[in-house]
Amino acid sequence: MIPIPAIDLKDGKVVRLLQGNFKEEKVYQVKAQEVARGYQEAGAQRIHVVDLDGALKGVPANQGSIESILGAVKIPLEVGGGIRDLKTVQRYLDLGIRWVILGTKACLDRGFMEEAAKEFGSRVIVGMDALGGMIATDGWTQITRIKAVDLAKDFEKFGGRTIIYTDIAKDGALKGPNLKEISSMCEAVKLEVIASGGVSSLKDLADLTKLAKANLSGVVIGKALYENNFSLEEAVKTCLQNA
Repeated sequence: MIPIPAIDLKDGKVVRLLQGNFKEEKVYQVKAQEVARGYQEAGAQRIHVVDLDGALKGVPANQGSIESILGAVKIPLEVGGGIRDLKTVQRYLDLGIRWVILGTKACLDRGFMEEAAKEFGSRVIVGMDALGGMIATDGWTQITRIKAVDLAKDFEKFGGRTIIYTDIAKDGALKGPNLKEISSMCEAVKLEVIASGGVSSLKDLADLTKLAKANLSGVVIGKALYENNFSLEEAVKTCLQNA
């Protein structure tokens, strides 16, 4: 399991939301490319980038900032937020994005999910954001009746490789990840699972690695790094020590 630092973009600025609430944002006065460069220097193997405006509006809205990050680092990026058609996926891949994260559209349209998996293979990741195990869409503003585990099984059936599983109740709250839900997801599928939401301490990282799930390949870390709860260097070391 590797730590994957996150950069969330809103109006071109680096921000973090509390439990996906756009009214509960904190703006960090740093340039996205500078944050990315710092992560690369600290040992990150990849960076998680989310276009929050895109997630809410349904179309990419921070491409300029994403391009600035691409130009600042050599490590690969995974990017999501407002990507709801195959043409947009291709455009991001052509820019040099290594992995494109599909959310709302893939979660609500199994046909689109299947088509994306067949067209782009391992280059697409499905972001499954859940509250109480149920999928949330449209920038986390709509809670569906779709079970995250069922959706993951469908993606696996379509030939998907990786999902990012985010527990909204934990995201940005710095109260620890939902170990039970993450463990259950890892047991339900053979897909690579990247956990997201709630990591607040090095102990949280150690607890995730101690789940000993072979397909738990990474964990997205956001606010804890911005709030200096620990450094990315410490996160990398903790994950290696407990592997």
